[in-house]
Amino acid sequence: MRNLVWALLLLFIGAVLTGCGGRAGIPPEAGLDQPLPAYEPKETKLTPEQRDIEQLLSKNGYSNGSKPTVVVVHKLARKLTIYQGVTPLKTYKIVLGRDPYNDKTRQGDTCTPEGVYRVVCKYPHQKWTYFILLDYPNTQNWLKFGRAKKAGRLPDDADIGGAIGIHGTEDDGKNLAGVNWTRGCVSLTNRDLEEIYPLVNDKTLVVIKKD
Repeated sequence: MRNLVWALLLLFIGAVLTGCGGRAGIPPEAGLDQPLPAYEPKETKLTPEQRDIEQLLSKNGYSNGSKPTVVVVHKLARKLTIYQGVTPLKTYKIVLGRDPYNDKTRQGDTCTPEGVYRVVCKYPHQKWTYFILLDYPNTQNWLKFGRAKKAGRLPDDADIGGAIGIHGTEDDGKNLAGVNWTRGCVSLTNRDLEEIYPLVNDKTLVVIKKD
């Protein structure tokens, strides 16, 4: 019996030495002096919208290292997404002009314009908490306005309008209910506007899309 116990004990010790601290069974190439495999960073795949923003930043003179704020408005989806460079930060619900479907061509049509805009200035507003003024009408808007007049789609006395921007609301309830009440601007709830306001400056690009 005693011999059996000693035999089992010796087998156990041998297994421990082989499996944990012993050299048996360890291939010679597993030494600590072997070089580690080269690190290969994983490529982050950009969405189509991020690729569009990347091209837009490059076209407007921003280098790869620059990360200006970019605001993307989707009219039909009723949403606004704020980006830092090509990195999305947050998406917000919005409401638009009373005609939320068509592109703005003149003053009084209550349409929200489409295109790429820059921020002219921003300031506290007595009715809508803050106002972020865009450079509407820009060159592209003037070209569309001229073509529409030439084609007879606008009366001769039509004015292209202005004072288009992003602002808050007098009644959060309207915005939460999805009522399009502005004359062409983009409106957020006051709480949401307060979040994006500090991120917007004169380097910010605002993209307003139909979809």
